[in-house]
Parts: sequence; structure tokens; C-alpha cells
Amino acid sequence: MKGDSISSFIHPALFRLTHMRMRGRLSSMIAGFKQPRKLIISILGAVLAVVWLSNVVASILFREQYDPETLRLWMTLSLTVYAGWHFLRVSWQRPDASIEWSQAEQNNLIPSPFTRKELVQYRLVTVLGVTTLKAAIGVTLLLPDLPKPWLGFIALWFALALVELIRLISDTVTTGMSTQAYRVFRASVVFLVICLGCKLSLGALHRTQAGDPNSEIPIFFQFIKNFFSVTLAEIQSPLGKWISAPFGWFVELMTASTLSSSILLLTAAGISTLIVSVWILVRLDRWSEESVRLRDKDLTRLQESVLQETLKHDLTHWKLPNFIVRLCGGAVVWRQMVGLYRYGTGVTLSLIPPAILSVMPLFMTRLSDRLAIINFLGGLVFYSFLLLPAAMKFDFRRDYSHLLLLKMLPIAPWKIVVGQLATPVIVTTLFQYSMIAIACAVRGMDPGILIAALLSFPAMNFAVYGWENLMFLIFPQKLKQEGLEVFLRTTVIFTAKGIAFVVVFALLFFWALLSTELAKSLKAFVPVLGDHRLLFGIGVWCAVSCVGLLMTYLAARRFQSLDAFPESQTQ
Repeated sequence: MKGDSISSFIHPALFRLTHMRMRGRLSSMIAGFKQPRKLIISILGAVLAVVWLSNVVASILFREQYDPETLRLWMTLSLTVYAGWHFLRVSWQRPDASIEWSQAEQNNLIPSPFTRKELVQYRLVTVLGVTTLKAAIGVTLLLPDLPKPWLGFIALWFALALVELIRLISDTVTTGMSTQAYRVFRASVVFLVICLGCKLSLGALHRTQAGDPNSEIPIFFQFIKNFFSVTLAEIQSPLGKWISAPFGWFVELMTASTLSSSILLLTAAGISTLIVSVWILVRLDRWSEESVRLRDKDLTRLQESVLQETLKHDLTHWKLPNFIVRLCGGAVVWRQMVGLYRYGTGVTLSLIPPAILSVMPLFMTRLSDRLAIINFLGGLVFYSFLLLPAAMKFDFRRDYSHLLLLKMLPIAPWKIVVGQLATPVIVTTLFQYSMIAIACAVRGMDPGILIAALLSFPAMNFAVYGWENLMFLIFPQKLKQEGLEVFLRTTVIFTAKGIAFVVVFALLFFWALLSTELAKSLKAFVPVLGDHRLLFGIGVWCAVSCVGLLMTYLAARRFQSLDAFPESQTQ
């Protein structure tokens, strides 16, 4: 009976394959942790993970219960945004296939005698298996707020499964669209997102402007708080309730304290929604595959599009100055610049949020010019180093599978490192300079503060991206890699960043005290250095520049000592 129930949803051979893959991944992960080169990092990551998770568990067990209505609103909003993100994602970058398959699955599974429906069912089993783990973690975090944890687990699993089905459906629909239809879809989604973002931002800006002018909370935090308040109000509007209705059902089921008839109806509605979604996915996948097959038959059109794409990205007329080639390996800089050119639209969009959030204090009429500039510079530093390093991966982090090729180049390791850092540092610096120009035009800026900002940002960018690349070379991983190994590495890196952050602040505090006393001593000999603010700024700039040089040196040493590469491990 058990075998019959399983075979009704997934082919027995595919079910056995799923089981064997899980065992294989577990064995491979354990074997990888036992390798001598990874043993120390694995032990350190495991210890830190236990420490952090213990703190999380303790905070869960001893924290106060959230307000039930507030919890429902936040859960509904989070699930709705999570699902809506997938439509924005596919509108921004069209998927290569309706369902993602690994190289091994494409070579061995797709040609096997399985129907398309059976392959879709196999993929659903793997996806929903991960959903089970996500739901278990989510319920653990929400234990104090769930009257019936088992019911909360079922409801959260339903909600996350629906999000995954929406992801698969969005991928399938956009894959099967014609080029013209996809352009219309992209323009529509982007237009709606821009309109919604403007509406929420203006509402938050209005609330921030009307706030207490004597508040000690920085403008940035006031704006973020008001932005979330406006968003929560929007999700309670008639349109918001209609869009988030399916997730609202699951959230009501999650927070239910008794099994009433209404809860049973919500459960039936949720299960029906999942069944209908699976049915829609299977039908859409069949349509998408047929559309792709018919589209690929037109070889002439395909060749013309490839030719146009080649001509569009023909960069043979680009030339780099000779000093760049001599200084930092022109081939490396060239490659990253080409990547920046081809992904220019995405980079431009990634710069819009930090730009808007940074210049926002400049338009707060209740702030004085000096206070507005201080808030602006603080926000620019915060957003630049919080958001941009994750978006500007035109360095080693983008070349996980090309480390061996980079090492084979007849270029000194330090030149390769500098060449890899050049593109993100230059782009980030130009972005920051453009924001400073806007601030000078809107509010004006003290010459001393302006010079300090212009000199400080390049040095800070060099140090930040040098740190990011050094961490990558110590713990190399794919851009979208997942798993326990990545979790342990992320824990180690997160802890290292936290320690470095504390050390930097301690050093700044110590240097602020020391520079004040030192300025008093130097005032008689060098009057210019008698200003403790100038001395403090010079010291900080020199320290940050030295950190950047140190990160470059360590990254070059690490790159030179690499002797295991992803290319050789995947063959």
C-alpha cells in the first residue's frame, strides 16, 4: 500500500534516486569536513554555529510573545513579498529553462524513459523536501507565538510550498513566452514595482517629515520605521487583502488556537489551492516545453538573434590606457569591465535604492544644512558598504569557476588582485562622488568635509572590497551555493566581521583620545597639525589606506598559495 501511494505521485525509480542522492550528499559533506585542509574551519564553524544557535534558542524560549494581530500582519506581508519577488526576478532576468536541472541530471535523467509529468513530479519532491526543513526552522523561531505548534508547522509548510509553486510557475510562464510577450511582461512588472515603491516611499517620507524634529533617532531609522508602517497599512487595504488572501488563510491556520469549523474550511481551501497550483504547473510546463521547441525550430531567426547579440557586445573598439595594463594586469580589468558593461542595467538598478535612501535627508526641510549633510554622509557610508558589496561582484567572487585560469595567466598575483578590485572600487567611488555632487548642489558642503569625503571614500572602498575578496579566497564558494558547509563558512565569516567591527571602533575611540593629546603637543612645532580634527582625519585615512594595502597583500598571498580549484573538483 505504501509503495502504491508513493508511485501514484512519483515514479519508484525517481523516488529511489531522490533517496540515494540525499545519502550521497550527506556522505560527501561528511567526507569534505574530514579533509585536513577543511577540518579546522569545519570545527571552528561548528563551534561558532552551536554558540550562535544556543543564543537564538535561548532568545526564543525567554522572549515575550508577539501581539497576535501584529504577527499575522507581518507573516502575511512577508509571504506575499516573498512570492512577489519571484515575479520581479523573472521579469528582470529570463530563466534559461522552465525547471532548473543540474548538468548531471541533463546528461542522465532527461534522456531517460520518463514522461515530462514524472520529471516535474520528481522536481516537486526535491523542492518540497527543502520546504519541510524551512518550515521546521520557521516554526522553531515562532514557538512562543503558536498555540498549536504542529498546526503551525502544517500551515507554514503549506504557505512555503505555495511560494515554491509560484516560483516554478513564474519560471515556466516566462520561459514559454515569445520575445515580444516577455518584453510586455517585463515592462508591466517593472512599472508596477516602480509605482508601488514610489507610493510607499512618499508615504514614509511624509510621515518622517511630520515627525518630531527633536527626535534622537537618526533620519534613516525613522524613514525605515515609517516605510514598514506604510507597507503594513497597505497590506490591510482591500487590494492588499485580495492579493495576499491565500497567505492570509495559511497565517490564520498557523495562529489558530482551536480546531473550529472555520479553521477546517481554511485548511481545505489551502489544500485546494496547492492542488490547483500543481495542476496549473503541470499544464503550463507542457505548454512551455512545446513553445520552446517550436521557437528553437526557427534556426534562421535564432542565428540572426545570436549575430545581433554578438554585434551588440562587440567590444573590440574598446582600449585600455597603457598604464592600466602595466600597473594591474589589463586582461583582468578588461574582463571585469566587459562584465560590467553587459550587466549594466542590473548594476544601475542596484544603485537606485542606496541613492534614494542616501539623499533623502537632504530634502528634509526640518533639518539644518549641517545636520542634513551629516545624516547624508552617514547614510551614504552605511548603504554603500551594506548593499553595494553584494551587488558589485565584478571581482574574484564572480570567478569561482575560473580561479585556475586566472592563476595560469603570466601576471603577478598582486597585479591580478588589484585588477580584480579595480572595477568594483571605481564604480562604487564614482557612485559616491555623484551623490556628494548632488548634496553640494542641494545643501552645500563645508570645504573641509568635502575634501575629507573625497579622499576617504576611495580608501574605504579599497579596504572593504579587499576584505571581501580575501574572505572569498579563504572560503571560496559559488554565488548561489547552499548547504550546511556554506552555513558554517558564513558563520565563521560573520563572526570575523563582527570582531573586526568591534576592533575598528575601539581603535577609532583610542585614536580620537590620542589625537587630541598629540595635537596639543604638535601645535607649538607644526601649527597646522594643532587642529585635532585634522590630525584625526589624517590618521584615519592613513590607517584605512594601510588596511587596503594589507588586504591586497594577503589576498595576493592567498591567491598564490591556492592549490585546489573548483574546475578540477567538478570533473
